[in-house]
Amino acid sequence: MTILVLGAGSIGSVFGGFLALAGHRVILVGRQPHMDAIARFGLLIDGIWGRHIVTERIIALSDVHDASTASVDLCLLTVKSYDTASAVRMLCDTFSDPPIVLSLQNGLGNVETIESLVGKHKTIGGRVIFGVEYREPGHVTVTVAADVTRIGSRCGTIPRHKIEQIASLLTQAGIPTEATDTIERYLWGKVLYNCALNPLATLLNVPYGKLLSSDAAREIMRAIIFEIFAVAKKLNVTLDWAEPEQYVELLFNELIPKTFEHHPSMLQDVLRGKPTEIDSLNGAIADLAVKVGCDAPYNTLLRSLIKAKETSCVRTATSTH
Repeated sequence: MTILVLGAGSIGSVFGGFLALAGHRVILVGRQPHMDAIARFGLLIDGIWGRHIVTERIIALSDVHDASTASVDLCLLTVKSYDTASAVRMLCDTFSDPPIVLSLQNGLGNVETIESLVGKHKTIGGRVIFGVEYREPGHVTVTVAADVTRIGSRCGTIPRHKIEQIASLLTQAGIPTEATDTIERYLWGKVLYNCALNPLATLLNVPYGKLLSSDAAREIMRAIIFEIFAVAKKLNVTLDWAEPEQYVELLFNELIPKTFEHHPSMLQDVLRGKPTEIDSLNGAIADLAVKVGCDAPYNTLLRSLIKAKETSCVRTATSTH
């Protein structure tokens, strides 16, 4: 297959690199310094899944339009959530008949945005729960893995066997993946995880595991989770846990220990003076809470604090040049 990875940063590079190693033709589209390094020296992936240098069956581009002559079978979308709409529009501008798009992104609203642009019959949602850190151009590191990747059509418009084929393709490439008919509950599960951990670890500048050592941090995470459960209930979203305290116990006793040393990508973003995905995480929960008549003061405050940190880091980065 020929697979396009649109937004090939840390996560996208791992998917693309492993697929190329498995024999597929992969076109990475990402930021120019990273793409230039891959084109010259190959893609280095290291960490808990081994050390790999990918030099064959991989093309690195900084503009998706340069891939216009390729016959692409599948697009993996790994851009930040705030770039989803513009990236998919570029995809549609490049290909008169765009391929199926598999979103491997964080946050709420990405799948719906893709559906509105390419159609429900070409949109698959994905829940990724392994962590990757960008080291330098051409080099990414897989740091943690908490569960298999789950993929599925939100509205059931793509046949189950097609979803299973893609899941098998990813699994055979070394990224354990399972098909599901209920992708929304997995997406919301990831939102619970990200909302509870990412902004707090970013504000405190600590890996996830350090949050467990603070009673105050534990209480904040618990409050965030209770607010998300309240919003989900109002929206009739089915979660895997009947009560929020069940998820709190899972997070504290199983999920955080598995990702103890991981730093959130949100922290990496603010340290580089880049915008974060807070609007599709805690911000999305805060907005939905207003819509359904719930209170979400913790999620609302965390969005504001991260926005303030974004601004201060941008100013700091600018002042040092």
